[in-house]
Parts: sequence; C-alpha cells; structure tokens
Amino acid sequence: MTSITAQSLLSNPLANYPQATVACFDPTTGDLPRRRLDDYLCVSFLERLSGAGAAALLIAASTGHGHLRTTKEMMQWTRVAAKAKLGSTMLSLLLRPEDGEAANRELVAAAAELGYSVVFVRPGRDLPATAGDEQVAANMQPLVRLIAEAGLAAGLYTIPDVSGLPMSTAAAEQVCAGIGGDSVVAIKVTEANYDTSTARFLASNKLAHLKIVQGWDPHMARALEEGGKRVGVTSGPMSFAVYQYLHMFAAASRGDYSELHASQQAVSALFSAMQDDPRKFADLQRAKWIMGLGQPLTGTVEPATASRVIAALESLPRTADRQRLSRSLDLMQTGPYHDLLSRLSQPTAA
Repeated sequence: MTSITAQSLLSNPLANYPQATVACFDPTTGDLPRRRLDDYLCVSFLERLSGAGAAALLIAASTGHGHLRTTKEMMQWTRVAAKAKLGSTMLSLLLRPEDGEAANRELVAAAAELGYSVVFVRPGRDLPATAGDEQVAANMQPLVRLIAEAGLAAGLYTIPDVSGLPMSTAAAEQVCAGIGGDSVVAIKVTEANYDTSTARFLASNKLAHLKIVQGWDPHMARALEEGGKRVGVTSGPMSFAVYQYLHMFAAASRGDYSELHASQQAVSALFSAMQDDPRKFADLQRAKWIMGLGQPLTGTVEPATASRVIAALESLPRTADRQRLSRSLDLMQTGPYHDLLSRLSQPTAA
C-alpha cells in the first residue's frame, strides 16, 4: 500500500507530491498486427523500478507517439500494474477524454479500488484543431469531476505530440476553477519549448499551489534549478535511465547544479539518439526493446535504430554516466544487449 495517498496529496500538493515519477513502459508480447501486454513482465518491471528507488509510477502513458490502447487494454494494464508489490511507491494513471464518460467512469472506479493515488487527464484527441482555451478546459473538466467524485487526486497533462493540442496555462486555470478543480494537485508539462510551456506554468499565480511536473526530459535540469521544490518530474526516459535519474535528483537536492546539468547531458544524448525529428518527443520504444520489454504495440523496432542508442551510450565522455545508464538499460537483464550493458555497467568499464 502506498504511503502517498490521495488525501495527503490533496492536503498539501507541494509538500507531498513525489519529486520523480517513472512514466512506465508497457511490456509487450505477441505478434503484429497488434501485440498485447505481457502481464508477468509488466509486474516484474514495475517491481524492479520500485526496488531501484522510484518513488512513483505512471501507468498508461507509453505506447510510442500515441496513446493507442483500447479502453479494454487500458483496464487490463491498470489492473495488472496494481498486482505489483511496490511498497511505498505511488501508482498514478493517465486517462483520455475521448474514451467517453462510461469507459472513464469504470477506469476511475478501478483506480480508486486498486489503490492509485492520482489520475491524470490530457486534452482529448477529439478536439478540433481550432479549439481555444475554453473548449480545451470543457473537454477535460468532466473527467476531472469524475476523479474528484471518486476521492482521488487529479493531475492535468499537456502533451501536444499525443493529444494534438496543448493545454495552456489559461485552460488549466479554468479547469482548476471549475467543478472538481480543487482535486487537482499537479500539472505535467511535456512540450518542446520550455519558455512557452513550463516557464508559464511556473509563473501563474493561480497555479502556484500545484506541483509543476516536467515531462520533456532535456528541460529537466533547468526546471529543477529554476523551480526548486515547486518542480517535479514525470519521465518516460526514467524507464530506461532510473539510476541516472536518481543520481540527478540527489544532485539537485544538495544544490549541485553543475553535476545535475552534466548528468542531464548524458540522458539528452540518448534522448536525441531516439529522435527522428528534433521537434518531436523521442521514440522510447527503442529503449524498451533494448531492455528486453518487447516490441511496440503496433510496430517493430529496427536493430539499426536501436544501435544508434547503444552508440550514443558508448560515446558518453563520463564513465560514471555510462555505468549508471548501462545498469539502468540492463534492469531486466534479459535484453539483446545484456552482455554489453553488463560489461559497461562495471566499475572497471572503460
């Protein structure tokens, strides 16, 4: 049972929201045209992340460049993840307005039943491209209300790579002022431009009581330095870089921003190796495959693209970064690069 409850978050989001959350990979098995969740591997992966020191886990966010699971598959992942023995590690969930009230009501009820603490909402993919702040807020508000009615904490999430539309600070302020808005404890920001996204959320007086959670990883060090205790992180790359991230958070907590930024450069090098377009979020399914967690839900990782990630890892100038990242990528110890990663993670590795 998590020690970070919805009630503790609602009472004081800034003090109680965890600093770091892993946006977890979705271990898969089976063949195309559609693979399926690997229940056993999912539980094992989450337990290893928790054992490594992850304070919180986010379920349902990772399916490549789109949140592609059906609502039935979302329910399966939600229930399977709750079977993991996580100690005090907090579970959170991401839902989608376009799935409709009936499906989301069932998913929110399951989250409450299974001990999740926070349920996030992003703008729906059913919004028109011309939608303004009021339409975005109105699209998200009903699901926020459902979350509040279930006694859970809510989070708002801007990720235009997936939703097609961003959630502006004005839209977030409207949601927080509406029905159920007092359940909102955090805002996750996954946008390529820091100054027009994260910086604006940090500057909003109406959102000053909320944790601002950085989700575009190359901005992480800047956000932690500029935002201090107001800033958290929810990271997809933390799925493949858990030990490096824990090192970075430790550096931030002691005010060693020089080390934080140096460590960030190593993560960003791997992030860049998974980007085909610098304006788009990295294709983390390549790292998922390297870790031995299976192929994308509806696609296939080509060895050549995965080898770019390994080449970036081997080219890192600092040995300690290579060791922590290799150990992280080898978390399951079953991936196709296990032998190489095991060697690179050793203290004597060059």
